Amino acid sequence: MDQRTRLSILLGFLAVLVLAIVIGVESLTAGTLVGVLGCLVVLSIGWWSGRRGRHIAWAEASERIAPGRALVLWKPGCVYCERLLLSLGRDPRVTWVNVWQDEQANARVRELNGGDELTPTVIIGDQVLRNPTADKIRALL
Repeated sequence: MDQRTRLSILLGFLAVLVLAIVIGVESLTAGTLVGVLGCLVVLSIGWWSGRRGRHIAWAEASERIAPGRALVLWKPGCVYCERLLLSLGRDPRVTWVNVWQDEQANARVRELNGGDELTPTVIIGDQVLRNPTADKIRALL
């Protein structure tokens, strides 16, 4: 689990704690219920965000940029990235780079998107696609 995920989980727990205390002042039962349910939600989101998918280091992956090959810059917890990963399956023409695990990849995704960490960003040859569908990628491959 990376530092961003741990920080997000910690902040989530603090928010749940504050909310549970505020509600618990009026009703202990309601405050306890909010606290327990809130913690479950924070843990679920933390688990989802902390999942690890496929990753090849930018140094190796950047050498694979070519027509007929796709390089996907993605990050954990991104619903659009997850959807793309599930849709494309294990297509050998697609290389996956986690921008939270690789500083060079993170710098590149920000360079391609005006400073934003927009994912998924897909590079096929000299084309850059932002949040494309799996069908669009297959058509270009």
